[in-house]
Amino acid sequence: MKKFVIGIVFAFISLSVLSQGVTGGLYFSPVISWLKPDSKNITKDGSRFGFGFGIPIDFNFSKNFAFSTGIAYTNLGGSLKYKDSIPSFEAVDTTYILKPGSVVKYETSFIEIPLSFKGKTNEIGYITYFLKAGISPQFRFKAKGDVGSLNTDDDIKAEVRSFNMSYHIGGGIEYSLGGSTKLLVEALFTNGLTNFTKVETLKTGATATKNEKTIMNSISLKVGILF
Repeated sequence: MKKFVIGIVFAFISLSVLSQGVTGGLYFSPVISWLKPDSKNITKDGSRFGFGFGIPIDFNFSKNFAFSTGIAYTNLGGSLKYKDSIPSFEAVDTTYILKPGSVVKYETSFIEIPLSFKGKTNEIGYITYFLKAGISPQFRFKAKGDVGSLNTDDDIKAEVRSFNMSYHIGGGIEYSLGGSTKLLVEALFTNGLTNFTKVETLKTGATATKNEKTIMNSISLKVGILF
């Protein structure tokens, strides 16, 4: 993790030297997220509506091409129904034993450092159109959940991985408000690449537990100001 952060810092320094200009701003975004299991033993049981905000930064290599990054805080989550039992589901203050058919509602927050390439059109009227694609390293900030039918609000960091990697694709517009100030409107789809949970399930008749892959997906709409 330390090497990754150091690498990001050096990359930012290099990009600052090579780029023809740096633009930044602020944005706010409503987010719809859901968990997608890669197993017939786990099913999606609901999505989560949340919010995010962040600071976007573009390193512009030309009028039509940029490297886009920044830092963001995003609420993500969703509900999963487990066909098998969970012999040990750990919360901060207790450990639950969940029966087959239990539903767990995940409510998490992540700090994200998106890394993407961005292609932009020339300004048409007052509008610049763009497309972007890249990866999203995400670091868990908090994780809470309602466990089974208990209607709890437990800290479940022990069952959610501290690091998540996703890829994203999206696009939008930058509307000139005069000078270098622009209105940003962007739609973004994010698809998980790494396993989101640590939950170990136990199939009936089995003697060993198994952690089956589940990824986090989301769709967000960013609205903000660029300077």
